[in-house]
Amino acid sequence: MKLFVATLLTVTLSTACTILPAKQAAHQPEEQEPTPYQQPYSASFTAALAQQLVDNASIETKDAKVGVTHMVGVTSQYDKSSALSQVLSEQLMLELHRRDWNVMDFKTTDFIRVTESGDFALTRDYLELDEIMPISHVVVGTLSNHRNGVMVNTRLVDINSKSVASVAQVFIPDAVIRQLDENDGQPVLRKSP
Repeated sequence: MKLFVATLLTVTLSTACTILPAKQAAHQPEEQEPTPYQQPYSASFTAALAQQLVDNASIETKDAKVGVTHMVGVTSQYDKSSALSQVLSEQLMLELHRRDWNVMDFKTTDFIRVTESGDFALTRDYLELDEIMPISHVVVGTLSNHRNGVMVNTRLVDINSKSVASVAQVFIPDAVIRQLDENDGQPVLRKSP
C-alpha cells in the first residue's frame, strides 16, 4: 500500500508542477523600408542569358568590344524584330555591362538631335551612324515560339571570323511575355473565343 501511495503522490506532484512558458510580448510588425523599384520579371531571364554567356565564353571577354543586336524569329528572314526582342536586347546590354563586358552602343550618333518631341542621340537611320565601329564580337539570337512560351538562343560571335565564342539559352513563359506593353497603353481589343 505504501508503494501505491508513493506512486500516486509522485504522479500528483509531477502533474501539479507544470511550468508554463513566459508570456511573450505581442508581435509588433517591423517597419519596413519602402520597396525599391523592382525590375520586370523578364530581366531575370536576360540575367540568366548574360551569366551563361560569361560562363560559356571560350575567349577572354575583357578584350572583346561587343555589340548586342535584336533577336529574330528563328523562321523569319532575319530582318524584323519584335517588342520582346528589343526589350531582351536592351536588358542584355545592361546585364553584360554589369558583368564588365565592353559593350558598344552602335545606335548612338555623334550628335544630339533636339526636336519638339524631345532630345535624342539614338537612331535607327544607318546614314546617321559611324561607318566604322571598333566592334570585335556581336551577340546575336533567335526566338522560337513554343506552346507555353518562347525559347531564346543567343551566341557571341567573332564579327570577322564568324567563330562562336559563347552560347546561352533560356525559356521564357507566356505569362512573362504577356507583361510587355506593345501598344503604349492603348486598349487592346480581342475577339472573344
